[in-house]
Amino acid sequence: MRMKLTDYYYSLSIKKKITLSFTLALSLLIILLAIIAFRISSGILIDKAIENTAQNLKLVSEKLEIIFDNAENYSKIAITNSTIQEVISEPQTTNELEKYNKYYAMQESLRNIVDAKTFVDALIVYDLHGNIYDSGNLASIRNVSEDYFKKFANSMYGLEWLNTHASNYLKGNDGRNVISLFQKFNSAKTGVPLGLIQLSIDERYIANQYSNINIGTSGNIFIVNKNGIVASDPRKDKLYTSIGNSDYFPWALRNEGGKVFQMDGQNYLVVSRSYPRFDWVIIGIVPIHEITKDNQVLTEKFIGIGALFVLVALILTFLITRSITSPLNVIKKTVRDVQEGNLDVKLNIKSRDEIGALAKEFNKMVGNTKLLMNNIIEEQKQKREYELAVMQSQINPHFLYNTLESICGLADLKRNADVVKIVNQLAHFYRGVLSKGSAIITMEDEIVITQTYLEILKIRYGDQMTYALDIDPVVYQYKTIKLLLQPIVENSIYHGLKNKRGKGHIDIKGRVKEDRLILSISDNGVGIPEEKRDNLFNERDSLQDKNKDKGGFGLKVTDERIKLYFGPEYGLEIHSVFGEGTTVTITLPTLEKEGDAE
Repeated sequence: MRMKLTDYYYSLSIKKKITLSFTLALSLLIILLAIIAFRISSGILIDKAIENTAQNLKLVSEKLEIIFDNAENYSKIAITNSTIQEVISEPQTTNELEKYNKYYAMQESLRNIVDAKTFVDALIVYDLHGNIYDSGNLASIRNVSEDYFKKFANSMYGLEWLNTHASNYLKGNDGRNVISLFQKFNSAKTGVPLGLIQLSIDERYIANQYSNINIGTSGNIFIVNKNGIVASDPRKDKLYTSIGNSDYFPWALRNEGGKVFQMDGQNYLVVSRSYPRFDWVIIGIVPIHEITKDNQVLTEKFIGIGALFVLVALILTFLITRSITSPLNVIKKTVRDVQEGNLDVKLNIKSRDEIGALAKEFNKMVGNTKLLMNNIIEEQKQKREYELAVMQSQINPHFLYNTLESICGLADLKRNADVVKIVNQLAHFYRGVLSKGSAIITMEDEIVITQTYLEILKIRYGDQMTYALDIDPVVYQYKTIKLLLQPIVENSIYHGLKNKRGKGHIDIKGRVKEDRLILSISDNGVGIPEEKRDNLFNERDSLQDKNKDKGGFGLKVTDERIKLYFGPEYGLEIHSVFGEGTTVTITLPTLEKEGDAE
């Protein structure tokens, strides 16, 4: 049955498939929309509530961090205060006036530190002799246990926070709950222990930092320690109560974020954030019904939008299917024409959608295919012509005649050694040029051909011409087209050095830069006039033009050969200063086998 339905669907036209698919999809949408609208909207509202509450808890955490950081800073200020250090370091005295002066000096110093610091409830100093000094306004102070002194005995600057506890002092007639910092301090001069400082913060001040943060009409934020005991809560009756047995506390202790829990038959959103400094957990609790009270309105909007979408989609179904299938039929017919070899066809689809883009790209593809075929034909033709030109240039009658005349002249002068040398060099040159008929040779062979050519000319011209090779050995391994350098060197000699007075010199350099071969041929000849240099690659430089002495292939033909074999991004660049010399730079790819060039 399933196979029959699948076969039936695949046999339908695109128009029928789209209509059927839309009908099924819209039917499912109507059925599912009512079911999922409530869940979606509830999920969105709960996620938003989690995000907002988490931001509020982060704000509480940041406020706490500022308060406790400041408390530690003020404690450090107090223990390094010069007056406090001096008074505590003084020897014990029985003189009541001296005792009073010490107490007054200490109280003034402590008051100066904590005045206007609204979060500091009390600042108390205990010395090692049992004396107690405070910042003022404290009715009575109970000494702290010796255990606090012992905690810091082995550290230079011991510091300990004590979670929420009943204060060991009265402020007026008010006993209060505080969070206290205890820090041992030593003499700044000798390092000898001097005493202990206590800085206490009223828990009500901590609770006031977040009591006005709104997370719902009946939502609450409070802080518990790792044992589930409430350490801070704007609701005073909740302080020191335990939530350790609640369902949500184990989760809140191990996780950050939000989760829904059921308590007393009602769902609540619980959002938690850890406060590692005291192993506290900041918790926000909001009833779910407060979060989702507007959910019914959102659900109705979802249903209304869904119904409107169904209506519009049904109207558009017919228009969409017709707009898709009509141009597809045209494309289908045109593709068949191309398959039959007709590359002159063109799709005239004006739409700007995907089908229009497909038609546009199809036209480009057909045009490019036609152009590519024409280019292949033309390139094959040019390649054969250039290969013929290479073969013709391999036997350069002009160069051969001049060399033979030089041999005759040397023989008349009885310079037999030079005759033998020039004949050997000539043989080496043509052996390299012929290269067993291959058009692609290594750079090493190409440089040997060029060097042989220069040696022949050096014998002919004597000390009137010199040359130098500076080739990076790594260059030798790469492949290039044959007779690449010799025509450029010939051009430098016959058009640069021949008309120069004095000695001529040619430099040939080769380097690998990134993935390219960079070769340069420089001469100190007469240079190229600016107007001729600008038109050098524009003028027709025919191999058949015998009225011009182009020096081997000519620069233009060499540049065209490079571009034909390797691509338009490679070729020659000419830099010349008239009267000073010329540099021809050749850019080639780094090819290690002949197939890469073909």
